[in-house]
Amino acid sequence: MKHLKTATIGLIFIIGLGSEPLQKGKHIHSKDPVAFDLANLNTDVQPCDNFYAYAIGNWQKLNPIPPTEGRWMSFNVLAEENRTKIQGILNEALQASNPSKGSDLQLIQDFYKSALDTQSREERGYEPLRPTLETIDQINDEMKLNHAFASLRRMRVSTPVSLYVSVDAENSNEHIVGAGQSGLTLGDKSYYLRTEDKYVDIRDKYKEHIDEIFRIAGMDANNAGARILELETKLAEISWDRKDLRDADKTYNRMIVEEFDQTLVNLQIKEMLNVMGLSHAEEIVVGPVSYYTELDKLVNTVRLEEWKLYLTWHVFSSFSAHINDEFEQKSFEFFNRELRGVKEMRPRKERILRTIDGNLGEPLGKLFVEQYFPQESKEYMATLIENLRGAYKESITNLTWMGDETKEKALKKLSSFTYKIGYPNEWKDYSKLDILPNEYLQNLLNLSAFRYDQMIAKLGKPVDKKEWHMSPQMVNAYYNRSGNEIVFPAGILQPPFFHPTFDDAINYGGIGAVIGHEFTHGFDDQGAKYDWDGNKNDWWTEDDKQRFKELTQKLADQYSSYEVLPGEFVNGQLTLGENIADLGGLTLAYMACEKVMSKKKDPKIDGFTWQQRFFLGWANVWKGNITDEALRNRILTDPHSPGEQRVIGPLINLSEFQKAFNCKNSKMSTSQDEQIKIW
Repeated sequence: MKHLKTATIGLIFIIGLGSEPLQKGKHIHSKDPVAFDLANLNTDVQPCDNFYAYAIGNWQKLNPIPPTEGRWMSFNVLAEENRTKIQGILNEALQASNPSKGSDLQLIQDFYKSALDTQSREERGYEPLRPTLETIDQINDEMKLNHAFASLRRMRVSTPVSLYVSVDAENSNEHIVGAGQSGLTLGDKSYYLRTEDKYVDIRDKYKEHIDEIFRIAGMDANNAGARILELETKLAEISWDRKDLRDADKTYNRMIVEEFDQTLVNLQIKEMLNVMGLSHAEEIVVGPVSYYTELDKLVNTVRLEEWKLYLTWHVFSSFSAHINDEFEQKSFEFFNRELRGVKEMRPRKERILRTIDGNLGEPLGKLFVEQYFPQESKEYMATLIENLRGAYKESITNLTWMGDETKEKALKKLSSFTYKIGYPNEWKDYSKLDILPNEYLQNLLNLSAFRYDQMIAKLGKPVDKKEWHMSPQMVNAYYNRSGNEIVFPAGILQPPFFHPTFDDAINYGGIGAVIGHEFTHGFDDQGAKYDWDGNKNDWWTEDDKQRFKELTQKLADQYSSYEVLPGEFVNGQLTLGENIADLGGLTLAYMACEKVMSKKKDPKIDGFTWQQRFFLGWANVWKGNITDEALRNRILTDPHSPGEQRVIGPLINLSEFQKAFNCKNSKMSTSQDEQIKIW
C-alpha cells in the first residue's frame, strides 16, 4: 500500500517511445505516428448524443479484449509495442559478462535469470516462506500476534495493522509514522457485505480458492475458506469506506505514540513499532481511528487459531503467484479470471517482464531512458506546462464564485508549483540489494525487505524533494501534495497523449489535458486542503470554502448518476478528486490551446476544426474496452471513473464542446446554468 499523498492521471502501464532503435539522447522516427485515426470513428452515432461512442466506437469494435486482459485500452496497445524494447534491454542485460555486485545490470540480470529458472522454482516451492509460516504457527499469545502483525509488514504481507513512514501532511519537510487500515484480500469491503447474487457467488468462489491453496500447500486446515471469510467479513464491517479514507481531514489524527498505545488494550502499537525498527517514533498520525478501536476488540474476541489461519493465508495469497506453476495457476483463476474477467494467463515471459518492472522499475528505467527517451519531448513539455500555468492563472483571476482573499492564496500556490519531466536527475542506490540468479521467491522477499528498510530509514531524516515515486517508463503522471509538484514520467510522453509531430490541438487535448489534470489536483476537494509549501493548512475563507463544497457536490451528484452496469453506479464521492481534475484539466487545456491557435492560421485537418480535433484528442486518450468483472472491480476500488464517463463527464459542462460540434437539443446539450464550472 502506497501512503504518499499523490493523485494520478489514471492507469499504469509500461510503454515505449518510437519503433526503431534509438541513439542515446536522440529520438529517431522512421514514421511519424498518426495523431488521430479516422477509422476510430463511429459515424452512426452523433457526437452530441454520445461523444465517446462517436469518437472511438469503431476502435472498440476492431479491438476486442484479448483473452489475457481484463481491459484493453490505448495504454495496453502502447504497452504491447514497448515490450519488445523492454525485452531487448533484458536480453542485453542477460548477456552482460560479470557485472559488478549491486550494479543495475547485475540486479536485472540475476533477477531475470531467477525468474526464468523454472526448475529451481518448482523444486524450492514455498520453502523460503517456511520460517515465516513456522513463526505464525508458534503464536500462542497476543504479544506474539502483535509481533506477527508488525513483522509481516517487512514482507509486504497484508495484515489488519498497516504502520508506515510517510511525509507529515502538516510539515512537508519531515517524516512521521502513520497508521492505516488493511487486511482485506478482496480489496474492498463491498465484496464482503453486499448481498446481491454476484457478490454471494464471488464469496463462495473465494472460499473454494482458499481451500484449494491450503490443499496444494499440503496443509490440513479444516474449513479454512469459510473461517477466513468470516474473519475478513468482521474486518470489513469495521473498515472505513474508501470515500472516507481519501478525506485528508478525517484521516489526519496526530497523537503521541505512548498515548495512542494506551487507548488500546489488545493492540500494542508501541511494541509493534519496536519490532519494525521504529522505536524512536514519538508521534503517529492515525487515519481511521474508529477502525483501530474496533480492531482492538476483535483481537481479543477472535480466537488465536483463527488469527493464525488468517495470517497463514495472507502469506500464501501475497506470494502464490510466484511460488510455482500450480500456485500461480490457482491464483490466476480466482484473482484474474473471477474478479477481473481475464480468460487466459499471459505467456510466462510477459509475466516475468511485468514482475521485473514492478520490482526493479527504476534500475530498468535508467537503462530505458538511456536508449529511448527523446530529449525534445522534455523541452516541449516545459513549454506546455507554462502555457497551462498561464491559463490557470487567468482562470483563477476570473472566477466569479471565489473572493479576492482566497484568490490571492490560490495564485500563490499555483506559482509555487514545481515540475519534473522524464526521469530523476539522481537515481536511487540499489547497491545493497541482494539478488541471486536461482532464488526467485527469495529475491522477491529480499526486494520487499529492501524497500521496507528504505522506508523506515526515512524517519528522522528530512524529506528528499528530488525523489520520484514512479519509474520513468510508467504511462502515468501524478501530483504530489506534500511537494506541491507535478511529475510526468517519460512513459506518458508519447501517443496518444503526445508527439512532437502532432498538431497542437491533438497535443493539447491529450498531454495538455493531463498537465491541467495534475495542476487541478492541487485544487481538488483534497488537494485544496494543502498550501503552497505542501502542508495541510486551511487557506480558504469560510464563504469560499462553502461555495467550493457546493460546486463539488454537484459534480459528485452528476457522476453518481452514471449507471455502468445494471444496478452498479459510479461512486461520485470516491471519484470526486479525479473528476474535478478531469474537468479542470480539460477546461485549462482548451484555454491554453485557444491562445496558441489564435496566432496560427488553422485550416481544417481531415475535415475537422482545431476545436473538434482538441476534443477528439481527449477522447482518443481514453479509448478502450473492459470486462464486466473488471468494471465492477474498478467502480468499487478505483478513484478514477471508467473511460467513457471520463470523456463524457467533463464535456457536458463545456460550452466550448457544444459549440465545436453544434450541439443543440441533444443528449449532451446543457445550458450554461446547468454546467458545472469549478476551476
